[in-house]
Formats: sequence, C-alpha cells, structure tokens
Amino acid sequence: MNLDFMSLKTTSAAAVRCERNKDKILERQKAQELEQAMLSERELNPYWKDGGTGLPPEKDGAASVKKGTVVEDAGLSWLRKSYQRMKEQAEREKRNFEEIVAERYGSMEVFQSRLEEAEKVAPRKENYYRSGRWKKTDYSENERDKKEQHMKKETQDEDDRN
Repeated sequence: MNLDFMSLKTTSAAAVRCERNKDKILERQKAQELEQAMLSERELNPYWKDGGTGLPPEKDGAASVKKGTVVEDAGLSWLRKSYQRMKEQAEREKRNFEEIVAERYGSMEVFQSRLEEAEKVAPRKENYYRSGRWKKTDYSENERDKKEQHMKKETQDEDDRN
C-alpha cells in the first residue's frame, strides 16, 4: 500500500491517438518509398514515370462525365417521353405546361436545348439501325421473276415425280 500516485506514468486517449496517427503516417511513407523503389527508370508508361498515378491527368472533369451520359440515342427517346408525360400532367392538373417544365428542368429553354442536342446526335445512330440492316430484303422485279420461275420449276418437278 505504499504506492506513490505521482510516480506512475499516465497517458490520455488523445496522446494514444496521436501516436497511432504518427505510426500510420510513417507506414504510408515507407509504402510510398517502396513503390518508388520498385518503379524502374526504364518505365514505358509516361503516366507512371516521375511518380504518377498511372492515369492521365483530368483536364476537365465535367467533360468526362458528359461523355458517359450519352447513350444510344443521346437520351432523345427519354426526353420525348418526358415531354409527353409533362403534357399529360398539365392536362390532368389543368396547369400551364411551361410551369411543369420549369419545375423539372428549370426553364423551357433548358429543356429545349437538351432536346435539340439529343436530336443532333441521335440521327447518326438512328440512321444506322434504319439503314436497312434489320429490314427484310426487298427484291427487285427481276429478282422476283426469277424467284417465281424457280418456284414454278420446283412445283413442276414435284408434279413429274408424283
């Protein structure tokens, strides 16, 4: 029972956290040094050279996001459907159409500009599918005549066999 309170070393929770943070920082620095040591001077990827991340720097973050949002028809079908639904909502609620557009898109001009942008991009992609790739072949008259003659000949051959 002869214990002297003043001689015991005490530590606070803040001091323990501070020491842990220092340890983590030291570990991170060691890991970075190991990565740098592993990178060769003969590295071919220019984005890895000079301590890079391996990816090209982003010059404009908004442009990369905008590229990702463009889908098959640039959202044209979606915008048209949205336009139709806004029109129906205006009729149902007996409100002004422009008010509903303003609630959803901010203003009528914003909606129209989005629709125009989508229409500019969409024709290129729509034409690809409408170019006849999925259509049945439409035979010309000459080809139809040949096909009919071939069919007549086949039926005659079948008649001869019977």
